[in-house]
Amino acid sequence: MGLMDSIRKYFSTPSSLEEGVKERWKAFDDGTYRDSSRDHDEIAWRVGVGWFESWFQGLEKRADQSLGRRLAHAAVEHEEYMMGSGDWGTPSGRVPASWFQTILRWETSGLGRFRILEDGDETRIVVEQPASGPICSGFITAAWEGATSKRHRFLWSESAGEGLVITLTQDVAQIPNPKPLNPTWNDQGFGTGAMSESNNEMWLDLRSDSHGQWSILGERRMFLHRDLILRFEEYCLPYLDGISEGRAEDYTWKGLDEKRSAWWTAAADSARKRFVTEGHHVLVRDSSDWASIARRHLSYHGLGGIESMKQIDGHGGVSLDFSTAFHPAIASGVLLGCWERAYGRNGRASIRFEKGKVTLDLLSSREIAA
Repeated sequence: MGLMDSIRKYFSTPSSLEEGVKERWKAFDDGTYRDSSRDHDEIAWRVGVGWFESWFQGLEKRADQSLGRRLAHAAVEHEEYMMGSGDWGTPSGRVPASWFQTILRWETSGLGRFRILEDGDETRIVVEQPASGPICSGFITAAWEGATSKRHRFLWSESAGEGLVITLTQDVAQIPNPKPLNPTWNDQGFGTGAMSESNNEMWLDLRSDSHGQWSILGERRMFLHRDLILRFEEYCLPYLDGISEGRAEDYTWKGLDEKRSAWWTAAADSARKRFVTEGHHVLVRDSSDWASIARRHLSYHGLGGIESMKQIDGHGGVSLDFSTAFHPAIASGVLLGCWERAYGRNGRASIRFEKGKVTLDLLSSREIAA
């Protein structure tokens, strides 16, 4: 069975990879994408590959730590958990070319394409054009462990010539199966309908560039489930001692402990910085404009949606209630970047959680005289 045959089997009537991507990932009216191959509660982030790498490097810089290994282990745990849910099961056998469902998941997620190099005392698998070295390494490890029913240690190396090479060695370690991981905040509830914009607008200029790669408006994209980001956050928390760079004083997370607050601050400030450097033009005439701003810069990417907004001072201060947030820290960083692009000065963000609702206040970082 070829790739297109697999797509036709698991989706309705797609005739290409582009159609397979659109059939799998559905945009909902709360600003999220849902993976139709799994439980619809599994929301995902449609992120540019370069955007994610820049955000990740900014996170490492602010935490003053190398976090690649933690992201990779979170990816192993996430993929193992995901293989046990929905209709797409675990691969079988030591021939990755026969893992049709896994190949399809990678293709429609935009992760790249993999093949085996050798299988002996050590197994080496190469990923061509990987979307993220740590994530792809973790996903391959989980797939190989599922296919062989054995735990493995793994290392990876990446070069322009060879691609990403993952080396796997069988391990005797006994690791329990991953459990569901719930966010530390409550969403108002999931949307019930499709995004009001036409499907064509949400997928404008979607193109298949090569095996395992697709782009929108010339930018390579991938989908990442929220479960992966939550597990990555948990892997980081024990090692965080604060923020070494960035604007930690401009973020307030009411109700979070010190270590989680530090991770959220690093994640938000890295997202803010990445957004500001992109040079977007953001215009705010009154508080109602934040609905379209959030739709463009959050909802189109699956980062969530805003259900209400109100002005809270005369200097651009605004209070925004989320309908759903992929992750409040990332969404807050993007929206703070929007605020700073609109007003041309530094702002600050404050999140609070009340009655299951996530509320973000955006204000000037310095008091402005009346």
